[in-house]
Order: sequence, then C-alpha cells, then structure tokens
Amino acid sequence: MASDVTMAAARPATETGVRIVLEPASHPELAPIQIHDSLFAIGRAEAPFDAYPPELSAELSRRHARIFCEHDAVYLADLGSTNGTSLNGVAVKTAIAPLRDGDTVGFGKALRYRVHLRHGPAPPPRARLASLTLTPKLNGAALQTIVITNFPFLVSKSEETFARYRDSEPAQVNYLSRRHAHLFLKSGEPYVEDLGSTNGTFVNGTRLEAQAVPLHEGDTLAFGGRHFVYRASMQWETPVSDTAPTRIGVTQVPPGVDVDRTTFVAAADSFLDIFCVEPAQAAGNEAENTPPDTAPEAPRDDSLVARVARRLGLKTVPDARRLARWGAAALVLIVGVAWLLLRDGSPESRTEDLLARGDYARAAAVAASGLDADPGNAHLRALDTEAQLKATLPAWMAAVDKKQFGRATALTDAMRRQGSSNPDLVPLLAELDWVVRVRAYAAARGGAQAPVRDAADAARIRQFQKQWEDQGDAYQRAFVIMSAQVPAYRDAYAAALSDIRKLALQEASHEAASPETKTDDAAERSPRGP
Repeated sequence: MASDVTMAAARPATETGVRIVLEPASHPELAPIQIHDSLFAIGRAEAPFDAYPPELSAELSRRHARIFCEHDAVYLADLGSTNGTSLNGVAVKTAIAPLRDGDTVGFGKALRYRVHLRHGPAPPPRARLASLTLTPKLNGAALQTIVITNFPFLVSKSEETFARYRDSEPAQVNYLSRRHAHLFLKSGEPYVEDLGSTNGTFVNGTRLEAQAVPLHEGDTLAFGGRHFVYRASMQWETPVSDTAPTRIGVTQVPPGVDVDRTTFVAAADSFLDIFCVEPAQAAGNEAENTPPDTAPEAPRDDSLVARVARRLGLKTVPDARRLARWGAAALVLIVGVAWLLLRDGSPESRTEDLLARGDYARAAAVAASGLDADPGNAHLRALDTEAQLKATLPAWMAAVDKKQFGRATALTDAMRRQGSSNPDLVPLLAELDWVVRVRAYAAARGGAQAPVRDAADAARIRQFQKQWEDQGDAYQRAFVIMSAQVPAYRDAYAAALSDIRKLALQEASHEAASPETKTDDAAERSPRGP
C-alpha cells in the first residue's frame, strides 16, 4: 500500500514573489522593515520591535497584529491589541484588511509605516522542508501519526485530523480550541504558535506564550494536555528547478510509521481563516474548550429579579419577566421574593453575595462554617471550593514564584484546615502539595537542569516521575478545576511539568553515562511507564 500513497510537497508562501517593505512614517529614524516570509508578527517582544525604544515598543501588545501573504495578496489582521491597529487612519479591529502599495498602517498611537509591495519572479529553488511528521508519544492513546506536507496547518477541535477522536475520546478533544495553534514556515523552518487557546500548547513541556517558536528534530509538541502529545521529525528535500511539483513517496516517512494509521495533510489551511476571528466566536470558544463541568460562568446578574429567577429554576431573566406578565406567575414571583428574603441569611446566599463582591476570604470562611453544619450540601461545597481557590491560590502562586516554599505549604495547610468538611478540596490540595515538592526539590539541587549528583538524587527524581505517572490523570482533573477558577494557575502547573521533564532528562543522561549501575538500580526501581 505504501507505494500507492504520494504527497504534494510544501510550497512556501514566500515563493509567491511578493516582497513587502514597511517604511517608517512616524519615526523616520527607524530602519525600514523587510518582510521575506509569508507570516510576519507584530508585537513588543518580536523583532525588530523588541529593539525599539521603550516609549515606542510599549504601544504594542505581545500579540498585536499579523501581516501575511496568501495567493499573491497581502493582508493585515489585528489580534485584539490593547492600543489598536489602523489602515489609512481607520481602525482594523477584528476584520481582515487587504494591504496595497502605498497604504499606511499604524500599530498603537506612535508607530506608522508606509507599505511598499513589489511583485517579481519567485526566488530560486532551495533546500526546504518537504514534510513534518508528528508521531504520537503515548502508546496507549490510539492516535494516528500526522504527516503535514503543506503549511500553514491549523490545530483545531473541529478539523478532521483531531475531530476523528470525538467519539472515542470526547473529553480529550474538548481540551482543544477551535483555533488552538498553527504550524507554519518561517525562512523555510517549521514554527508553532499558540492562538490563545484555553488549555495551551507546549513544546518540550514549556507552555508557549505570545511568540511562535521554532520546532527542532525530536521536539515534543503537546496540544491542550497529556493526550495529544507528539514527537516532531522533519523530512527535507532539494527541489528541482522546473515548475513541476515534486512528489514524495511514503518511503520518506520515518521508519516505524504505520501508513495505514497515518493522517496525511496535503492541503494547506488558510491564514484568512486562522486569523479572522469574530469576537462572539472567540468568546464562545473559551467555554467550549474548557472540559465539561468546569466552563467559566457568564457575568452574574445580581438584580432582585435575576436572583428570584435563579431560585425558581428559570434559565434567564427574560423568562422571569415574561412569566411575571401573567397573573398566576405574579403570585409565584411574590412568593419567590418572600422566600428569597427569608433565605438571604443562609450560608449559600451569604457566600454568593461575598463572591460577587470579590471578598473571597470572607466567602471561604462563611462557606466552610456552613459546611461544618451541613457537610452533605453539594451546592455549598462548590461555593466553598470556588471561594477557597480564589482566596488562596494567588498568594500561593506568588510564594512559589519567590521560592518561599514554606509559606506556600503553610497556605495549603490553612486551606486544608478551613475546608476540612469539603472532600472536593482533597485532590486539589494533593496537587498543590506535589507542585511545591517538585519545585522545591528542583530549586534545592540548583535547578531542574543541574546534573544528577548521586544515586540518592537519581532515586528521588525517579520517585517524582512515578508520582506523575501514577497520579497524572488525577492531577490533570485537578488542574482543570483550579485553572477554571484562577486562570493564572496554568503557568504554575506548567512550570512544575517543565521541571519534571528537565529532571527526567538529567536522570536519563546520568543513567546512560553509568551503565555499570543499571543492574543494581533495576532491582531497586519499580516499573515505570514509557
């Protein structure tokens, strides 16, 4: 079968022959910007803006805008920047705007450029990426290998490449966003960029921020969690000089890839689709991409009518108001108001009110006290969990960042004491304890990348690895709950996973360098996963 499958080689968009120059108009002392790739990022941490004077680069967001080429046309997209993007003095906002020679583009209030477009023959052929292969790293995940031969490639829960797992792994697919990440070519090299996904994109265990990063042979690429995890490998070609497309046989796929279990992606996605995101659609993604039962709630309406509607089980305030037009419903509303006033002193109502005001510490105290008296109250348990996390996690994360691990442990102990009647907190606190232990041990040994000192150090690292392998699913569930309440927790969790990976690499290097110890070590070690 392998001989019957062929793939069209990638044709980088830089070969369209469009050359773009941004000539500074507001600050002529700046050098012109030459754009040679199909995608150009504008952001305060992107070149050349990262070398601008602070008063100029401060106008830019980290993910400010993109200029891209498609089918010999050039486009400008704003990415929800704080200070905005303009074209000929008109705000671009969420629309994709075509660029023409002589246009003026503005980024923020201080930076304006004149656009110069030059069309000419495509550059001469050169060595280039023929295909990028993503091989699943988890043996039991039943994922197919992905071979990408045309770029850009959009990672999306709605695309067939990943949507095919919706029946077998619906919860895992929900970790992906509709516009999760994309892979593209820059100077002929593969890059990956997260598109503001809810659950993140990771390269070698590190969560991507605003910038795209290059992919290298053997890199580990993960989308949204521990399921869609792949090893990247590249196949290169030197194209012939004629205009006929080069064709690549499946024999160039790395050895060990089962062609019958491989998804071949030979058609490129569109930058227009990748960057054209309507606000309503983007807002909808956040709830959809959060695993079930952890979706963030809409802003709470605490008007009297809204509170009565919630108490009566009505879905919306308009439902309550329509109901109130009827005579019988008016009586129900009056009874509901009276019932609500009687319940205003209940722990649930007081906790809800304190949460709505942002007084999380008092909300946690009230909820915990109520649970002591009524431990079976599921609604109060949920309120207590929310209040405890919002009251404590920010201080806990600050302590971990400052390497004040004793203080971080004291904070979790205090939460454990206060929430002793809330069993929902137990797995969350277990994860926080584990993160502190990992980060503290890595710091104490001089960093996660420090060489293994001795056998005891290696054994401790293997213990952390085994804890992760044994408890990984539970940790992931706890992570979803906590990051839904305090989104910044994602960074703390990602840092712990990064330390685990770095420690594991050091332990593997130590083991490889000491072959004489393998027999003795094997007798002491419990089995580990792949």
